[in-house]
Amino acid sequence: VAGSDIHRTYSEILLKEDLSQFLSKTNPELDEDEVAQLVDTVRLVGAESDFATLHKVYGWLVNGLQFIRKNGTAKMVSLIDFENPNNNIFKAINQFTVEYVNNGKKETRRPDIILFVNGIPLCIIELKNPADANATVHDAWEQITKRYWRDIPHLLHYCPLACISDGVKTRLGTVRTKYEHFYAWRRVNNEDKISTLPFEETKTMIQGVYAPARFLEIFRDYIYFQDTIYDSNEVEIVCRYPQFFATRLLKQSIV
Repeated sequence: VAGSDIHRTYSEILLKEDLSQFLSKTNPELDEDEVAQLVDTVRLVGAESDFATLHKVYGWLVNGLQFIRKNGTAKMVSLIDFENPNNNIFKAINQFTVEYVNNGKKETRRPDIILFVNGIPLCIIELKNPADANATVHDAWEQITKRYWRDIPHLLHYCPLACISDGVKTRLGTVRTKYEHFYAWRRVNNEDKISTLPFEETKTMIQGVYAPARFLEIFRDYIYFQDTIYDSNEVEIVCRYPQFFATRLLKQSIV
């Protein structure tokens, strides 16, 4: 979807219609007001720091959100259906304009591609032109991890994953990952041979990470936030492809 085709104010991060539609479909017992209240809870999330907010939202996305209904009963509400990928609403939106205030003036940032699931932005993709010698994937990394955190943190609070690409080099990381830890995804399946052909990294990233069921598996099971009880560093990590396939095999072996 083109960002310009979505009817919204630029200060609005969530696609509220998609989130409401998903919640109504998967929780038919909730009435319209209760669904609207859930959407507002997600929309108005806050915590003591940007990192704490990101961590909090990720917990909601993976484990569900505890909600008190009008009748006083508590209910865990899933924001994503991990078991049935087809129940979710997937959208890749290019040129999604986000508004922010700088010295009292409204300004905008426009990330290249954002991947939404059920109206929630989960991954930001920044692209650079391979024909431009001055535009590198490092520039794409700086755009996300420095400028976007500075100007539009309210978008990144929902967005644990990041991808940077110039068409030839395509690397996966998180919105907190250091540049040297962004990593190519070189296999779609474990038995595949690694190809070094130009543009192959982009192809394997799309098929190996962004196929809907695979994306949900990586999102739920392979993102790690540092536990502040043991370490005060604000660390968020996503697996590399050898770790992904090795862990899958380990899990099968244990089962």
